[in-house]
Amino acid sequence: MFISKMIQTRILMSKVLFSIFITILSLNLYGQPNYPTDPSKATLVYTDIEHFLEAYKQLRPGVDTVSILQEYYFERGSAGLKEYINRHGLTAEMLQKAITESPEEYNSIPSFLAAKESFTQKYLAILEDYKKVIPSAMFPPTYLLVGANRGIAQASRVGQLVSIVRNINKDHHQDRRLTTMIHELTHFQQARTLGFQQYSQTYTKENNMLDLILREGGAEWVAYKLVRKNTKDYDRLKYVNKHLKSLRKRFKADLDKQDSTYWLWESINQSETPILLGYTMGYKICDAYYKRAKDKKQAVEDILGIDKPELFLEKSGFLGKK
Repeated sequence: MFISKMIQTRILMSKVLFSIFITILSLNLYGQPNYPTDPSKATLVYTDIEHFLEAYKQLRPGVDTVSILQEYYFERGSAGLKEYINRHGLTAEMLQKAITESPEEYNSIPSFLAAKESFTQKYLAILEDYKKVIPSAMFPPTYLLVGANRGIAQASRVGQLVSIVRNINKDHHQDRRLTTMIHELTHFQQARTLGFQQYSQTYTKENNMLDLILREGGAEWVAYKLVRKNTKDYDRLKYVNKHLKSLRKRFKADLDKQDSTYWLWESINQSETPILLGYTMGYKICDAYYKRAKDKKQAVEDILGIDKPELFLEKSGFLGKK
């Protein structure tokens, strides 16, 4: 079972990385999208949640759940939902199974939608802070979706894709979702700053472990440290800070071997330690670089546009002297 899960994880991550590459490639071919630079003009798209609830109200014993989900939700999907389906292979059958297994999660969706005005205002207020941190930022739309009980969020060619299902009625999870949305928004700024073509090359070149860790860590750092200022809620950071000495030693050894299994997406099946610790190690490296920098505004731009990861790591002083 464990081997099977590992294989599934590898396949999923390969698909995600490939879809990201295709996303950025499409931006290369068709030019930089004309998204607003005014945060007040950013949009949250709720239509897919509304369509899902139309279907959900019709679900009862004896009805063809798959057909209803297909007709009311899948076939009426927004550009964001279609992109999500394409990336993750979401089907009506998968969604039916998830609803059966976790009914309490899907029962909470109406309350989430009922509070959409306050959620939108909270997000737009955060974007005002984001603009202060990154004055050149652009704001693609965010599609709020209903997935198969999985907390997946990512940037795409049409905007951010955010699956809302998973403890959606808990306040702390709402805050985490907002932070995740800022994380994904920062990936777009990274691509814009670095250049879409160069950004995409990270996913295809060899020995790219440090590139990926700094990319994810930079997005975490902007989201938690600069914009949300909620590092106290960053559980992985607490773990890394507590075990920093041993983790730094292992990180250095694994980096030499280009072994990212403990640090990136293959760690999803870890149970003895938090997953995705590479994100937080990347956060720590970016934070160390920022603290050393005399020009803080330029340091933020440097972190968004890292093009020489080894040199960036060295300048950060995170691993100490060689």
